[in-house]
Amino acid sequence: MVKHGRNKKRRAGRIGKTKLKSNSYKRWNPAPKIGNDVIKANWDPSKSPAQNMASLGLLAKPNQDVKRPNELQGLDTSNAPSVVELFDVPDSDSMKVRKEYPMSEDDQKYIAKCMKKYGTDYGKMFRDHKTNKMQHTETQLRKMGARFLLLSPEQRTVDIPEKAQQ
Repeated sequence: MVKHGRNKKRRAGRIGKTKLKSNSYKRWNPAPKIGNDVIKANWDPSKSPAQNMASLGLLAKPNQDVKRPNELQGLDTSNAPSVVELFDVPDSDSMKVRKEYPMSEDDQKYIAKCMKKYGTDYGKMFRDHKTNKMQHTETQLRKMGARFLLLSPEQRTVDIPEKAQQ
């Protein structure tokens, strides 16, 4: 009779191990654990947690509705920015004013060489492995090009190529 690799399994330690059950598991208690004495005094166990938090002036799910703030807080949202304004990403990275050189001289030479050949066509620039030796993606080249074009004349060490000035 064939033992189907039983000896190999035994030598590997996969057979014959006695497993002990862990008794460290506690039963899950669904009741919320409250550490604050004020909240514990005002908490009504017959109500839901959302109703209890609303009676305390708190939001149960603060991320549920971004456009409608809690009426209990009485916030003035007439000049608050919308979600689109908060997460609107510009084409290039935002340049910090305190930074003297937001782009290194090597990066400026690199993107100027790529722009000299292709202008602002970043797709062609991305596919040319001879000028794009660092193999930057199209998005990386677009950000680098936008950053290069936003540089002031004092910060720029390389002139902008004629093809990119269109």
